[in-house]
Amino acid sequence: MNLCGANTSSGIISMACLNFPSDIRYKPENMYLAGIIPGLKQPSLKHLNHYIQPLIDDMVDLWECSHKLSKMACYPTGQLTHSAVTLIVCSHFHCSTCNCFHKTTYVRVDFEHWELWDKDKPWEFAEQWRDAAMTSECVRLFKNHGVHYSELWHLPYWDPSCQLVIDPMHCVLEGLVQHHTHNILSLTTVQCAFRDDVNQGNDPGLCYIYTPCFAAAF
Repeated sequence: MNLCGANTSSGIISMACLNFPSDIRYKPENMYLAGIIPGLKQPSLKHLNHYIQPLIDDMVDLWECSHKLSKMACYPTGQLTHSAVTLIVCSHFHCSTCNCFHKTTYVRVDFEHWELWDKDKPWEFAEQWRDAAMTSECVRLFKNHGVHYSELWHLPYWDPSCQLVIDPMHCVLEGLVQHHTHNILSLTTVQCAFRDDVNQGNDPGLCYIYTPCFAAAF
């Protein structure tokens, strides 16, 4: 997807307390602004780690060491607490749940054969990316495995297969779902109207014989 004309990019790092009720959880007054990523361009993957490193260091301490809150609504005398990052909403390029993460798997619709990622595998690739001596090696590793190193790996409980959330802005509002459905799987009204002809072709969304699979949950 190409954006035409002049554009700038800046962003924020924000956090929401999941202990709050959902109706007030994301109100501006209850959000924590952890950082601002200035423009004019979106930072590289390497530079982005510098922005989130102080926050991740704090979150590691809040998980491994108890933190005393002097007074709380239900605990007037205070309480020892632990905090953790449970879910991350951000832009990411590949599926972090199963092994269908590469462009070569775009047309795979045999969902009963998809395999969940073992979190040790992306960690192994992330270490290789971090330790690569050449930029070209980083590019090759990312192209082959869809993984780069992130400060999030410092969190002892980090598992991207469970904790990365699909970004609705890029996925829905900017048309990625529409592109995948219409252009890759060819699931359009026109194609469906000629299903018999399509089944003899190469349109994966209509050629595949789907079978119910209620046991698998992603």
